[in-house]
Amino acid sequence: MVSAATESQALAYLRGVGAYRLKGYWFHLVDPATKRFPAGYTFERIANRCELDREVRAATIEAIDRLEVAIRAVIANHLSLKHSPHWFLNSAVFKPTERWGMGQLIGKIEQEVNRAKEKRFVTHYFEHHDDPYLPPSWAISECVTFSMWSHTYAILRDPNDKKAICKRFGIEQAEVFQSWIHTLTYIRNLVAHHGQLLNVQLRVPPTGYKRASIKFKKQEPKSFYAAATVIHFLLEKTGLPHRWKADLEAIFERYPCVDPLDLGFPSDWADKPGW
Repeated sequence: MVSAATESQALAYLRGVGAYRLKGYWFHLVDPATKRFPAGYTFERIANRCELDREVRAATIEAIDRLEVAIRAVIANHLSLKHSPHWFLNSAVFKPTERWGMGQLIGKIEQEVNRAKEKRFVTHYFEHHDDPYLPPSWAISECVTFSMWSHTYAILRDPNDKKAICKRFGIEQAEVFQSWIHTLTYIRNLVAHHGQLLNVQLRVPPTGYKRASIKFKKQEPKSFYAAATVIHFLLEKTGLPHRWKADLEAIFERYPCVDPLDLGFPSDWADKPGW
């Protein structure tokens, strides 16, 4: 017999989370023939899966917020010092692709600067300057999205620019850094829109980095564990304070009935390279 407390909790989740979303946390547990849960399985365990997923998303948003600011600062500072504060107006800096070129780059900056036109630093620029027609790099950095930086890094023409930027994060191979920031933009959008992380395969998995002994086995590259490893490695290289590993350990400890392997984390994850 279901207790009144359990029934009340289930009703609250059905109303506040929704049956369709909740199903994402338990559908794989149901026997396809009998349509029943494993013997002894309780609603509390479903609620714990939902809560762990929510807490991991919140910790991920905080971690990527730190990385987003660091990555855009490194890219903007390097390109400004080498090519001028308005490097994004210089077509010689880039080698466009079919998916991303000067048109998309400038269009995105114009759109985001216009959206931020009430901000003091944007207003100040236009009150004192009309040429160039857009604010300098350090100002547009406060306006544009993380995905723009990922796309921009990918089309930098000079390999030396790419290498100088990625080396600031302890990476010697530009293609690895490019893969990693692409994964970060994907994860950021996923968690910002409340996407589930448990038992989900990433559509934009990160590549391994042999020089740091970071290797992902079998299905690991498509798991959240791979993205979490990348986040930790990059956070460590910023030299800035963060709680990423400690937050994950604390979350896993709070929900012992949820196997971290459902996020792709092996039992010895805390001792793996990158951590």
